Amino acid sequence: MREIKLQNIDICRQMLVLVKDLYFNSFPPEERRSWESVKQLLQADSTAYDLKVVLLNDKFAGFISFWLFGDFCYVEHFAVDSQLRGNGIGAEAIRHFVAQCGCPVVIEVELPQEGEMARRRIDFYKRNGFVEHRDFKYIQPPYDKGLSSLPLMLMTANAPHDISLQHVSKCLHRDVYGVKD
Repeated sequence: MREIKLQNIDICRQMLVLVKDLYFNSFPPEERRSWESVKQLLQADSTAYDLKVVLLNDKFAGFISFWLFGDFCYVEHFAVDSQLRGNGIGAEAIRHFVAQCGCPVVIEVELPQEGEMARRRIDFYKRNGFVEHRDFKYIQPPYDKGLSSLPLMLMTANAPHDISLQHVSKCLHRDVYGVKD
């Protein structure tokens, strides 16, 4: 029988190397921060940033990095080991995560017109309780100088119908991407 668990990274520090490898293999440069920045955020007591390791029968299977804000949680990165994809592990992990949060969960995804992978990713999140917000224009600021901003779409789970995406966008731009007003 398989068991999926989400563990705090503090408990699984030895798995940080596996997280790093999966992080760089799963996300292009314009969709990730520097690894030094990830480590600094994890070490800072004052940030809302955290990371959970996805375990399959107590073995590393993936990770979820996220920001806890007062009224919502933003999933910055979510990845499952490429050799384990397609077996329902990601679906079970994201459902556990959303249930544990106890507040609205927000993600950014590529626009559907970006291609088949983008559409598959959107469908995955829809199957797992997320709602698309196609009418809200959202731009992800660049993570670093020299990188481009990206037009993305916000999706939410466990969110009230009238969630303020403008508020969410402002929080993400200010706290996650460091955009000054």
